[in-house]
Formats: sequence, structure tokens, C-alpha cells
Amino acid sequence: MLDAICAVLRGAGHRVEAASGGLAALGVLDRVSVDLLLTDVVMRGMNGFNLARRAVQRWPALKVLYYSGFTEFTIGRHEELAGKFLQKPLESDDLRREVAWALARPR
Repeated sequence: MLDAICAVLRGAGHRVEAASGGLAALGVLDRVSVDLLLTDVVMRGMNGFNLARRAVQRWPALKVLYYSGFTEFTIGRHEELAGKFLQKPLESDDLRREVAWALARPR
């Protein structure tokens, strides 16, 4: 899934830095300036909510998009998802459109 998402976004002209999990993503954010964090909600080690919370505390201007295949659990328990959630499976056109929307909106 990660490789496919990266390929779609690179094909749309975005610079993409990939990480295999939450801690790895924080390491990338320490090294590279990033405008948008696109994170799966369910990951080993650190879920996407905790990753986003920690990342935004350190980089307040960072924008966040979440995605998951577990809609009922995700939306029902986390209000911060409003307007920022993508449902798996991700369609390429939807992914490109939502990333463009997230990058264009103010934080």
C-alpha cells in the first residue's frame, strides 16, 4: 500500500518521503521539511493519531490527512478526523484530489 500511495503522489508531482511506521515517520520529520503528513490510522508501534499529535506539537504548521480501512472505529472515536479522513481502498484520483485540498487549505 505504501509503495502504491508514493507512486501516485510522485506521479502527481509531489515530493514524497516514506516511512514504515510512526517512529520512522518522526525520524523523517526531524530530517526533512514536510508540508503534509499522510498517515494510516492503524500501524504497528504507534497509531496514526499519536503520530499526528506528536508531529503537530513539534511542527504546528504541519497538515494531516488520515486514512484507514476501519471507518466505524476511527470516525466514532476520534473527532479530529472531521474533513481529514480517507477510506481504504484509496482511489488514485481521490488521493490526488484530497492531498491537493489539504495542501491548499490553511492550517
